[in-house]
Amino acid sequence: MYATEQPINILLVDDNPDNLLAIEAVLGDRSYNLVKCFSGEEALRRLLKDDYAVIVMDVQMPGMDGFETARLIKAREKTKEIPIIFISATSKESEHFYTGYSVGAIDYMLKPFVPQILRSKIDGFVSIYISNKRLQLQTELLHQKTKELERINQELRITASKLSKTQAQARVVGETSIHTMVTFDQDGLILTVNPAVEPMFQYTPQEAVGMWMVELIPDLAVLAGDCEEGSGTGQLTAHTGAFIQVAPRRKDGSTFEAEIQIGKALVDNEPIFACTIIDITERKRFEEELVQAKERAEIAAQAKTDFLAMVSHEIRTPMNGVLGMTTLLLETELTEEQREYAHIIRKSGDALLLVINDILDYSKIESGKMELEEVPFQLEACFSETFDLFKAKSKGEHLTMSYVLEEGLPEVVVGDATKLRQVLINLVGNAVKFTPEGEVLVQACLLRACPHSLLIEIAVKDTGVGIPQDKIPLLFKPFSQLDSSMTRRFGGTGLGLAICKNLIELMGGTIRVDPTWQQGAAFICTLQVKRYDAAGAELTGEYEYTRAFTAMVEES
Repeated sequence: MYATEQPINILLVDDNPDNLLAIEAVLGDRSYNLVKCFSGEEALRRLLKDDYAVIVMDVQMPGMDGFETARLIKAREKTKEIPIIFISATSKESEHFYTGYSVGAIDYMLKPFVPQILRSKIDGFVSIYISNKRLQLQTELLHQKTKELERINQELRITASKLSKTQAQARVVGETSIHTMVTFDQDGLILTVNPAVEPMFQYTPQEAVGMWMVELIPDLAVLAGDCEEGSGTGQLTAHTGAFIQVAPRRKDGSTFEAEIQIGKALVDNEPIFACTIIDITERKRFEEELVQAKERAEIAAQAKTDFLAMVSHEIRTPMNGVLGMTTLLLETELTEEQREYAHIIRKSGDALLLVINDILDYSKIESGKMELEEVPFQLEACFSETFDLFKAKSKGEHLTMSYVLEEGLPEVVVGDATKLRQVLINLVGNAVKFTPEGEVLVQACLLRACPHSLLIEIAVKDTGVGIPQDKIPLLFKPFSQLDSSMTRRFGGTGLGLAICKNLIELMGGTIRVDPTWQQGAAFICTLQVKRYDAAGAELTGEYEYTRAFTAMVEES
């Protein structure tokens, strides 16, 4: 018998149950799975479900006889190779033999048959069936192994291609790099160098190979924890990956400043070190020049700040006298012509004082001396006082001015009210200046609330002359206006928006132009303030703007 993993199916087809029992008795001592069918139709249905090693079939059966059943079996791709043994009791021996073999039968036996011969034939066909199955299994395994080998070969080709590319890239980098690249073993003996070693160290590559690393970089002896040249790498592994400043030594004994980075790899279980040496002499010189230039710039900036402070004091002191005396002069009895002249002096003095203040504020911001105050103040008061300054200059019925504080904004916050008011004065002042008629609207809302701070957004919108798109990048640069005609027509230093930008950023916010506003100009700024949580605490008088200055601006 043949040991197989699956049972060996033998299909027995005969319309006579006694004949089936006789065949079953002949094969009873075999471990075959005998499947009995009483018609050709039933046999065909069985063949659709399972595989069979041999078919033993009667010729004369009612309905579909054995020959017709055999033709259908041989016509199907899956069953055409199954051997068929016909068993017949007919007397037409020669005619049936011919028909049986013509429809694909392997053998033909007459009843009564010899049991030993039938058993021997079936055993032979089963042996062939098992051999075919094993061959088929081996073929499938071979096919799988072939596919696996093809996949491995493809991966090897890809890996080899990548390795070739990597080696080519490494060779190109090494040959074209201006930095010296060295590999050395665990004893510190140089194995390879790139061509950059010659201009940097004055050694040819042939001379450098075989030298000790400490001959090129004496500091490696300290890094490795060794004192003698060529005595090994010691603790060098601890420094791999880091950039280290050293003083390499050239062939002529001179040294230079350099930076090295060391890497380590295992090749055949032996450590190999790679070292990149970067000459930083020029970089050091440039850094020293930068430090000196920075010091000179700081000295110049301090001198400029001191000069501006001194000049502003020297100018503002007599200017305050001029403004004060002009105010007293306007209170005396003057002719209309004299009063007009005095008003011109007063307005010119006010304008000059504003220019001086702008220059000083920008100078403070630029030098980093501008600091924030943190005091409680009322938001609504800050807006109302700003608007009070410009209502007298709002061109009467031709210009409408309004502000809106949306719901959610607290009444009192903690921050620098003076600087916020200065930003509002600049933005609202520009809106009034560049809007001959129409509307100036200021809106404030709470953008984000945190446990201890608030982010407030303020929008200043007008329906004035507007801002060309190509001029927007110039708005926040110092001493710049949209064009020269603006300076002649409206005056100003061009510092207002630059100061606003710096003050807003100092208060932790941003400022920008809203490109979606098409009716004039719209500036959107944000700033951070702190929550006011001191229950029952009194407000400072910070938000009370100086009435004298308010009156002065209104009068001008």
